Amino acid sequence: MAAKTAQGWPTVLPRRVADLRRTLEKRVRKGWEEATGMLPPAPRKAVKRLTADVDRLRHDLMKRGEKVVTEARKRAERAGADLQKRVERAVTPLASRLDVASRGDVERLRKRVHELERRIESHGQAPSAAA
Repeated sequence: MAAKTAQGWPTVLPRRVADLRRTLEKRVRKGWEEATGMLPPAPRKAVKRLTADVDRLRHDLMKRGEKVVTEARKRAERAGADLQKRVERAVTPLASRLDVASRGDVERLRKRVHELERRIESHGQAPSAAA
């Protein structure tokens, strides 16, 4: 029974935390409304205006932050693509000058050697161990 309860925690805990958060937010909101309700009309209006200004500023900053992150991501992607093109332009001429067998060349040679070994075996001659 204890093992079953312990296995349930990964799914139960986030739900309980979310419920606790909602309850706490409701209580804080209710306490805030009660506290501002006790203020005289002029200070209450000033607090509500300040709260609205802070919310508007928070919203504006979040939008600006999202925009900055999006622009930075785009710049990074462009820089990465430019770097890749530069590396390809530098490496391609070097690779073409090198006399290195391609994967296809090696595969063709492997098949050819295998075919030759098969022919030798079919003629009754065993391939030499030195090869």
